[in-house]
Amino acid sequence: MSPHDSLTTRSTLLHRLHNLEDQESWRTFFDRYWELLYNVARRSGLSEPEAQDVVQETVIAVTKAMPDFRYDPARGSFKQWLLRIAGRRIIDHLRRAYRQPRRADVDLETLDEARTPAALISDPAADHVEAAWEEEWERRILAEAVTRVRGAVNPKHFQIFDYCVLQEWPASKVAALLGLNAAQVYLAKHRVSQAVKRTARSIRDEWSHGAGAS
Repeated sequence: MSPHDSLTTRSTLLHRLHNLEDQESWRTFFDRYWELLYNVARRSGLSEPEAQDVVQETVIAVTKAMPDFRYDPARGSFKQWLLRIAGRRIIDHLRRAYRQPRRADVDLETLDEARTPAALISDPAADHVEAAWEEEWERRILAEAVTRVRGAVNPKHFQIFDYCVLQEWPASKVAALLGLNAAQVYLAKHRVSQAVKRTARSIRDEWSHGAGAS
């Protein structure tokens, strides 16, 4: 992807989501983020049905907010905005589950989704939600990077990367299995690993700003 393509892509999905009838773009959004939302909710202590509710409630909230949403990097990333929306719903479910009273100074129904810092919806569980969000976000980025690189590099080199990095086999075992010497294994592993890192940086930038396929 050229720098121009990257800049074009960066705002494309967010722009298209303003059209609520654009089912393809909304499907792209859902496919990209549902598992992240679900896993964060589960790791935060919610049951499977509650986590599914969080996914649905978050997508509905984004749908309602999107017609008037204007991305402004100075006010934070799309990633942070989405965390605020999902985090509110996770915390609300946790409070209902444990019958925790809401803080008197926080009204979850009237908070400004786009402006309110995560700390203002916080009780002790909020830090855990944010930590789970960061870990799941990075895990999804790595999985996407590996998928993209898999289709772009020499299949044999990717196989070596798979064995050495993803399956954590020792280089000697990989070399013996594939009939290679250690230097060939290390070189292929290094090349694919670097490609995955570069791709992950690109995806991290795209997703943090709500980018998608043009």
